[in-house]
Amino acid sequence: MNMMKILLTTLMLFSFSYAKHSFKTYDDMCEKIDTQECTNNVDQVRNLQIALNADKNLNLNLKTDGKWGDNTKAAVLKFQKHHNLTPVAGYVGAKTKRQLDKVSKNIKFPKNKKVASSKSSSSKSSSSKSYKCYADFRKSTNLKKSFKVFKDRSLLSKANGKNTQLKVDVSEQRVRLYVDGKVALCSPCTTGAKRKFEPNTKIYRDKRTPKGTFKITEKISDKRSTIFGKFYRNGKIVYKGDRRKYRGPKAKYKGASLKNWMRLTSSGIGLHASKYVKRHPGTNGCIRLPFKVAKTIFSKVNTGTKVSIVS
Repeated sequence: MNMMKILLTTLMLFSFSYAKHSFKTYDDMCEKIDTQECTNNVDQVRNLQIALNADKNLNLNLKTDGKWGDNTKAAVLKFQKHHNLTPVAGYVGAKTKRQLDKVSKNIKFPKNKKVASSKSSSSKSSSSKSYKCYADFRKSTNLKKSFKVFKDRSLLSKANGKNTQLKVDVSEQRVRLYVDGKVALCSPCTTGAKRKFEPNTKIYRDKRTPKGTFKITEKISDKRSTIFGKFYRNGKIVYKGDRRKYRGPKAKYKGASLKNWMRLTSSGIGLHASKYVKRHPGTNGCIRLPFKVAKTIFSKVNTGTKVSIVS
């Protein structure tokens, strides 16, 4: 009887020392630069590192310290590439978390600690440097490759919607917000791809963002796309992409999230927030903006604000 009590006590202590979890319940994890939104909770990043080390296909030996850094990002990229997860961007989002759950189902993770979120060293380096003016930023930054964001807070504070305009440079993949004719913000963006592959039709289509001068005709802070999204049947995704091309049985449609939506054309071209901002064209025609940038621009423009799209 005593032996039974000892055994039960041991099993209980063992179970309490490990936390039940699922990666799909975690926040997104990433480099935490201005183009990405994530919390990088110490426990969650530590468990990510443990799961990556456990994947025998990768042959990794990450330090499981719960701190996001270059080595962790490189390991995530390797994981995404090996498991054919797209985009291979080093960002731990929904797809990557689902695959992590598959490869880590037999892992017993340590119990979480009450520790604040980690601060990424790359985040500090990307956002701590300040520039005297836009000319200084432009001179010291490779605008076509860098993810750096320029903000003139003094100018931004003067923006009232009537004195602002936007310019999207397709060749640089950059958006600029002008206040009283001066650059108040300059950020990476992603415009439409010349050859966009449609997974469902297996066809490449020209989705380049139209050039010209437009006006913002609609502003919605939390919009969902009426064209691109996913179809569900019995809780499972049966199709994702352009809803106009769906030919399957009746299913529930859920449009893609378009936070801080700013419409430019009646055909559905606009600016919106996205975690997938790259340094090359890649959208279906819309202009993706980093979350923080989209929120700032959205607050500084009105319907009627002029938007120039140039090459």
